Order: sequence, then structure tokens, then C-alpha cells
Amino acid sequence: MKQQQYFHVVVWTTQSGKEPIFLFGDLSEKQLKRQFLKPYRTGGKIFVQQKVLKATELTAVRIIETPNVKDEALKAVQERSLWWIEEFRRQRKWSSMTSAGYGWDDADIVYVNGDVTKSYISGGPGSPSLVTQIVHSHWFRVAGIGLVLLALLAWLNV
Repeated sequence: MKQQQYFHVVVWTTQSGKEPIFLFGDLSEKQLKRQFLKPYRTGGKIFVQQKVLKATELTAVRIIETPNVKDEALKAVQERSLWWIEEFRRQRKWSSMTSAGYGWDDADIVYVNGDVTKSYISGGPGSPSLVTQIVHSHWFRVAGIGLVLLALLAWLNV
């Protein structure tokens, strides 16, 4: 039996600039496809809590897959980040470094190993999938017409 996987979506928009926005967390793959990927691919509207976000406003997307829920994944990020900060302080003997590290904000889920964005997204918002691009390509239509003509000629016994 396949272990439950959780998907989390973080985006950047034309309005947020360099600040990431946490959209969804703890989604199943089915939920990911329905709530985010379908509107993203059609260039439609993404409904998040009580907000509506246009897919065309997105400038970057990260889809993270984890074997555990968001809060557990973020706790691991916090622990790893705090360890690195402490290690830096020890090696540099620089005690004035003050940083809370990562893992305290939902958008920090991007620091979890498990980026699967390229497995689900191959283009910008509203861009067709690879299969759609192939089916609608000029060469696919030419080959299709050629096959239809060959089938017709074979049927006519020419």
C-alpha cells in the first residue's frame, strides 16, 4: 500500500514580488489537481480561503511533496535551521548573529526537500500541457491526414 503523500503549494505573484505566498497545504494529489493544477493550466481563478487569485498573476510556483503534514515538515525545517545557526555561531565565534531561522512561516515549506513542481507543471499559467501541444501541432495534423488518406486508399484497394 502506498504511503499517504501531502502536497503544499507556494507561489509568487506580480503583486507579492519576492515574498512567497503559501496557498495550499496538506493536499492529496487529487485535491492538488482539482484545486490548483486545473485552474492554473486553464489560466483561470484559484480559490484560496476567501480570496480569488488569477492564475495569470503568478510569476513562480513551487509544489512540495512530503510524507507528513505541513506542521511536521516545518518542525523539521526549524530544527535543521536552528542547528545550522548554532553551528555557524560555534565555528565563527560570532555570537551577535540573531536569526530565528526557517520553518516558522508556512511559506518556509519550500525549504523541505521534495520539490515536485516540474512533475506537474511544464509551462506558465494557461499554457497547454505537453500532450495538448502535440495534439494541436501542425505536424500531428499533417501525419493524421496522411494516415487517413492511407487508410482510405487501403480500403479502396488502390
